[in-house]
Amino acid sequence: MSKKTIGIVVTVLGLIGLAVSLLADYIGLGSGQVEFGPRQLAAIGVSLVVTIVGVVLLLWKKKGETKKPD
Repeated sequence: MSKKTIGIVVTVLGLIGLAVSLLADYIGLGSGQVEFGPRQLAAIGVSLVVTIVGVVLLLWKKKGETKKPD
């Protein structure tokens, strides 16, 4: 699997995790209160890190690598 494909997959998984974390109370995974708890904040942080890693993998080029024409 190419680094670009891995970057796309990791980015999408991070974004899905971020969406679930942000909407946890509304979709019934949270405590029922409309406020962020410590677990929800931790999940948001982890999801953001995963998303950033995915974007970095997606955009990272090797030294001396040039973009190939489509």
